Formats: sequence, C-alpha cells, structure tokens
Amino acid sequence: MSGGPDDETPSSGPAGSGGPGAGALGAGETGAEAPAVRRGRLLIIDDEVVFSGSLRRLFSNEHDVTVVNRGNEALGRLRGGERFDAILCDLLMPEVTGVELYTELRQIAPDQADCMIFLTGGAFSESSQRFLDGVSNRWFEKPCNLDLLRAAVREVVVRNGGR
Repeated sequence: MSGGPDDETPSSGPAGSGGPGAGALGAGETGAEAPAVRRGRLLIIDDEVVFSGSLRRLFSNEHDVTVVNRGNEALGRLRGGERFDAILCDLLMPEVTGVELYTELRQIAPDQADCMIFLTGGAFSESSQRFLDGVSNRWFEKPCNLDLLRAAVREVVVRNGGR
C-alpha cells in the first residue's frame, strides 16, 4: 500500500511508498543534505529515457551512475558479472519487468536483488501490488519525494559497503 500525499515518513517493504508523491524531478533539485557516504555504484533501469536521465543527473554527484532503458540490457550486464551497490528499477517495463528482473536476480545474484529499490508510475496490476507487498525492498511511486529517494539510495549503498 502506498503512502499518502502527507506521509513524510519513509517506509520500506510491504508498507509501501517512500513518501509523498509531490516533487517531480527538476534540473535544480538536489535533495536534503545528509552525511557524506562513500561513493557507490548505482544502476538505474527505467524505460522512460527523460526520467532516467533526470535520475542520472540527480545522483551523479554522489555515485557512479549507469543507466539502462531496457530490462533485458540490465539483466545481460548483471548476468555478465557487473555488480552495483544500489539498483533503482522501474516496476513496469516492456519485455522484462522489474518483477521478472528481481526474480531472475534472486537466482543468479541474490545480493543484487536485495539492493533493488522499485519505482512505479502508480498504475499497476494487482499482481504487482502483491509482489511489492511480498518483498522487503523499498519502493516509490512516481513522482516521488526526491529527498526520501536519495536517503533510500544512500541507505542501500551504505549497507552494501560502497564497492
């Protein structure tokens, strides 16, 4: 279940969204200042090219960012041995969905599945909701609160040690 528009408390796993839906990505937005963390490797997987480019700009000052716009490409890179400290992944994409990517990673690289944070445009199926309710991974509804998203990525990078 998703957090409401006035919910400022980040939640994780089955509790739902990382916070309010307000806050579309803007070129000048930097998010809240937080303690510096070691630079991590961040993979962004989203079929919306403009949105993924905005996320790249948002996170590139803190992390080494790789962006792919197809789930197949991400899966190929991960199957090939590339590893990341955090993965932001759109839930609904053509060809390979975020759910399918997560399921495959549970088999081939469980540590990578654990570092996934899901993004959703809000219009998703009952099966997608069951998936989100069944995993402990954080998820955010687009447009999301950028401060909370940045905090979630920092938390996952710190947990994974900033490779």
